[in-house]
Amino acid sequence: MDRDNREGMEQAIRGAEGLLELGLFTEAEAVFRQLAQEAPEHYRVWLGLARLRSRNFTQPDPNAQGLLERAASFAMTVDEYNDLKATVGSYAQLPPFAHGEQAPDRMPDVEQLEKLHPISVPMSSQEAVLEAREAARLKYLKCLLLIVVVIGLPTAFIVSCSNGVNPITNALLSDSQQEVPPPTTHPATTEAATEPEPEGCPYAEPTDTVKPGAEGEDVKWIQWQLVRQGAELEITGAFDEDTRQAVQAFQIDRDMKADGIVGEETREKLGE
Repeated sequence: MDRDNREGMEQAIRGAEGLLELGLFTEAEAVFRQLAQEAPEHYRVWLGLARLRSRNFTQPDPNAQGLLERAASFAMTVDEYNDLKATVGSYAQLPPFAHGEQAPDRMPDVEQLEKLHPISVPMSSQEAVLEAREAARLKYLKCLLLIVVVIGLPTAFIVSCSNGVNPITNALLSDSQQEVPPPTTHPATTEAATEPEPEGCPYAEPTDTVKPGAEGEDVKWIQWQLVRQGAELEITGAFDEDTRQAVQAFQIDRDMKADGIVGEETREKLGE
């Protein structure tokens, strides 16, 4: 597999893993099944199928153990094996690291994938990712239309901006050219979820990886940048669940691994 194909395959795997993180299992299934046809030697493909069958290792599944054993057999380095082991956690027992050597009986039987729901139309992994994302976007647009009917246009505009679908709301507002009045805030409210000042971020950029549960100025910098990118957050300095979901949504939009952790790559993208 040449470099361009490898990069495309890595991007497709990251996209499918992002769908799993968001709980879009139907969309993720189509992508991982196609990836198993195109790259059966990649351990993260079989890990993704195991996560899919077990709903991110939250439900017992009789086929998950076999998929994880295949994933372990294709872990070519110690780092890959440790990544696999950390992801699986206590859900299942993995076989020992085999130094990347595979016995013939451990090669994947791709035909067994037909026991899952078959794909009716053949497609490449990149096309599968695009199709899955489009399906997720259509679900969101249906909810947006319901908000427009039930609650009204101003609320729909706020929700749309927070999820990065500005072209839709721009089209809805193009005729009226009406501005949505800013929400009133109580004087005691501190650091509300408003657009950052144009002078620049008042918080120092983190120098280390920031994970959910962290607190302090580093988290405020992350929240400030997410608000600047369109997320609806309060700048509290606490890396809570809302902040983690906003980070994951940002990572998926930038074709990165959606793990909700702000490392060097995510930090660089946020500061752009």
